[in-house]
Amino acid sequence: MTDPLTPNEETQKSSSFRLPIQKNSQILAIFAIVCTAIVGLVNELTKDKIKAQEQLQLLNTLHSIIEPNRYNNDITQDCVILNSPAINDSKNNKTIQTAYIARNNSDPIAIAMTSTAPDGYNGNIELIVAINMDNSISGVRVLKHQETPGLGDKVELRKSDWIHSFNGKKLLSENDSRWAVVKDGGMFDQFTGATITPRAIVKAVRKTLLYFKDNKHSLLTLTNSCLIDVPKPENTHEASESESEVNNEH
Repeated sequence: MTDPLTPNEETQKSSSFRLPIQKNSQILAIFAIVCTAIVGLVNELTKDKIKAQEQLQLLNTLHSIIEPNRYNNDITQDCVILNSPAINDSKNNKTIQTAYIARNNSDPIAIAMTSTAPDGYNGNIELIVAINMDNSISGVRVLKHQETPGLGDKVELRKSDWIHSFNGKKLLSENDSRWAVVKDGGMFDQFTGATITPRAIVKAVRKTLLYFKDNKHSLLTLTNSCLIDVPKPENTHEASESESEVNNEH
């Protein structure tokens, strides 16, 4: 039969178990601190590069829908923010859209506006629509989508040139019936096996063009939101107030 441990022996045994646990906890804590510091350092070192890459990608997209020889301002630094149902017909009503203004010697020649088609086959389709000051389409690009590969993804320029079918088009009237896919009696082709996606994009581009026609002059009076020293609103309330000033004029 084992003799019972004395109180002193019990204390020593308990301490022998606690010490490794405390040591491991300290090692884990130090490891967590070091990892957090490394992540923070990497983020700090790369954030400027990431932002520069985003700006370059944005500029390339804008150049593809507005010929760069037509304007001489820094279009990525000349924009206003919008929050209108006419171009923000998204299930996420907090989405803020942006209008980039192309100018030649201060004279506006076109505006590229982001827009959302909420009724794609697999959800929202994010677009950017460039419109000339004579109300004709300069170019359209899809920025983001979740459409079916091999069918709805033909909206991408790398998959087909369908998106070019908007170039030069105008609205003859607010009820211009030509602005629909061929299946609905319009002038825009649909895809074989996929009508929902092109229908959604045609509808969104049409709504963006209508908004532009009604608000193009007022848009030019809004405060530039892209300058480095002019922060964008942190919520949609401020954007809505600016937007209401535009809409109230019509």
